[in-house]
Amino acid sequence: MGLLRQATFAAAYVASGGALHAGQAPAPSTCVAAKDDRPDPIRVQWLAGNDWRYGNADQADLAYRRLKGCESPWPEWHQEQVVTLPAGLRFEMAVAPGQPVDRPGAFGTFDHIPDVSYVRRTLAVKTKWKPKVDRVVTYEITEPVPADTGVIGPQIDVEGGAYLPGGGSQLQMKVPATERMRHLKVVGTPRQIQ
Repeated sequence: MGLLRQATFAAAYVASGGALHAGQAPAPSTCVAAKDDRPDPIRVQWLAGNDWRYGNADQADLAYRRLKGCESPWPEWHQEQVVTLPAGLRFEMAVAPGQPVDRPGAFGTFDHIPDVSYVRRTLAVKTKWKPKVDRVVTYEITEPVPADTGVIGPQIDVEGGAYLPGGGSQLQMKVPATERMRHLKVVGTPRQIQ
């Protein structure tokens, strides 16, 4: 845990009376979704698989609102650790119609992407991030690239009306978009998915 993150967690831990765990440090209030007492079927789905993680209903509610408001691609317990991915390593990336293969996003997966449903549920790609997905590109690292790697966190897809559990593998390249192709090459032809 970085020093700033440790200090933030320590302050939150003291303020909570010791009720928080490292993964439960509150996110900045600017990204916590407002409390809403209306029926929320997505919240019910999320609670079914996640309420056990929290000491009480208020903590679970705060975690759900943070997830909905902050949209982190990582599980709340993820601790960033940038590693150097070696040349020769391959990964896949789901792309949108018209997205050029030489303009990859920052995120990829070490998983095989079989279809769009996998992109939505396991890779937790929200509708507002990529309204449509039609292809998978395989990239090979040609020059070592710094990246954070780990498990994909869940998402609340408000526009798609779904809870996306995540759970697949992901990498987040830590280089600017304009420099990504200096580290990558496209392998073969992009594969169509539905």
